[in-house]
Amino acid sequence: MNFFRIIKARISRFLNPPKNIEDEFHSKYYYSKIWANTYFMGKNVFKCPNDLWTYQEIFWDLKPDVIIECGTFKGGSAHYYAKLFDIMDLDGIVITIDVYAMPDLPKPDRIVYVSGSSISPEIFEKVKELAKGRKKVIVVLDSDHSKEHVLKEMELYHTLVSKDSYLIVEDSNLNGHPVHSGWGTGPGPMEAINEFLPNHPEFEIDKTREKFLMSFNPNGYLKKIK
Repeated sequence: MNFFRIIKARISRFLNPPKNIEDEFHSKYYYSKIWANTYFMGKNVFKCPNDLWTYQEIFWDLKPDVIIECGTFKGGSAHYYAKLFDIMDLDGIVITIDVYAMPDLPKPDRIVYVSGSSISPEIFEKVKELAKGRKKVIVVLDSDHSKEHVLKEMELYHTLVSKDSYLIVEDSNLNGHPVHSGWGTGPGPMEAINEFLPNHPEFEIDKTREKFLMSFNPNGYLKKIK
């Protein structure tokens, strides 16, 4: 199975070469899979370090009360967010949602694990109740990356994002933006963003959060402006 995925990725790169040097580096970095071997304090985070650094800048700027994360996986990013709260002496919590409970999840007091589908009405109501009374809310979407699923998450969780805060849609680089084009994943996060924004003028893309030139979340830092 892994062999066929590698072959598909190589064919995709041949048929759809990067358009510029940033995309070329992005593609080389992404297909190296080094992001899947990136750790924070021993916990696998599965993210681009550029985006991890951007998150800590956003935390410092906004001083959030809660991070809602759709897609826990191994818990590395939830652990990272919790430690940022500690380092910055913020009274925040991380609410992280996943269908599957992985073994050896981090256990900081600040992390609240929610088991179930992020688009389930029951799970959304549970998360909404957990976040109740929290004034500064950031939402990070990193679960199923199909367009349909991401769009459903956006329609639900954008209601919890506080003004001047962010709805962050991860892995919008998929489906040719610039990785996995042609033989790739099909419509995904980027296409969900493009469908969501015209109906939600209260959000705008904040390109300043892509200042490191490579982000796995292109056009994915959506700031709530009103």
